[in-house]
Amino acid sequence: MIISEFLSSDKPIKEDPRSTPRPDYAPSYGYSSEAGERVSVNRSQSIATAYRAKNIISDDVAKLPFQVIRKMGRNIKQVQPDPIIRNMAYLLQVSPNEWGWTPFQFKKAAIEWLLFYGNTYIWSPSKGPRQLLVLPADKTAPVFDMSGNLWYRHTFSNQQTSYIPSVEILHLLINPDSTGFIGRGVIAFARETFGRQLAARKTQSKMYAQGFMPAAYIEMDGEVNAEARKKVREAYEETLSGSENAYRLAVFDSRVKKFEPIDIQLKDAQFLESIDATDRDICNFFGLPEHMLNRGKEAYNSNEQKYIEYLQGTLDAYLVPWEEAARIRWLSREEQPNTYFKFIREALLRMDSKARADSMAVRIQNGMMTPNEAREKDDMGAYEGGDHYYMAGNILPIGETNGNKTKIA
Repeated sequence: MIISEFLSSDKPIKEDPRSTPRPDYAPSYGYSSEAGERVSVNRSQSIATAYRAKNIISDDVAKLPFQVIRKMGRNIKQVQPDPIIRNMAYLLQVSPNEWGWTPFQFKKAAIEWLLFYGNTYIWSPSKGPRQLLVLPADKTAPVFDMSGNLWYRHTFSNQQTSYIPSVEILHLLINPDSTGFIGRGVIAFARETFGRQLAARKTQSKMYAQGFMPAAYIEMDGEVNAEARKKVREAYEETLSGSENAYRLAVFDSRVKKFEPIDIQLKDAQFLESIDATDRDICNFFGLPEHMLNRGKEAYNSNEQKYIEYLQGTLDAYLVPWEEAARIRWLSREEQPNTYFKFIREALLRMDSKARADSMAVRIQNGMMTPNEAREKDDMGAYEGGDHYYMAGNILPIGETNGNKTKIA
């Protein structure tokens, strides 16, 4: 199936170059950096800290249930998935498209594009079965036509470039530019940090590859031409290069007049310490505490408190815009006043069994939920009589005492 078949129209538009924003995406060959390393999206993910940070954020967002909630007066209920009409609840909780993607896969892909490219484009075609498709952010961009209408230009895998109406695209972005229509990913700001880390790792790898063989100069007896110098250099490197040749003895013939190793000094090797400092910078760019990346010391807090801080300080910046944009793009104007989308953040607040039981007991005893609602959260079946609400008998409404109303001054 070719997704370009879902286009509602192949009619080309005339772009307005003065109004259309210009994306600042990382080129395929990468950004240049002062450290001399090219920093691309793929290369930046070869850095362990960046790779781990990307996966922590995208995995945690993908794990959160994304539900459709409907409020009718004071009655609030979750909309149930309907496979017949393929409503939004079905797309977000069962499968978003006809390729059989899972909700986890869909949400993870959306967040990864957002982190590194600053933009995520989710297409809900008006033609064909209702579904949600994540468009590659490096092949999609918002454009304006000569009448000021917003479109999204996308180049499909068959190299066909088409324009998708803005009403079919949910556009998430971080670090917006001055126009507010284009986001910028972490790599746009952290390119120098990534470049230093890539350069440091390469230097470290070279030291291992050479078996810590010292740089040296050799003084030969008499005049030596270029070819002879090359042979001497190759003989030295062949004998001592590589970890398997570390600390071996170098033997020279009588033509070698002087051999002087240039050893690396400890103070010159302090660049290795900079790797730790760069990792700390990467944590800051992604907004993650160091201990979540197996670095630094973890402050003593309960698991729940730790994840509350993580939700508020890191994840909410991705969750709230998605909830708000979904309400605008995925609901009709008639639905918007009483229907909304919500990530169930409590799924991330993993409590131990005792704390969870205590929390449920308090809610049941104070009339906040029924026993059957509590059992449902633990995937347990309902029982007869478990749909009643309970309240402690010694708690009365204000103004009543033993069933008699009293006047409150």
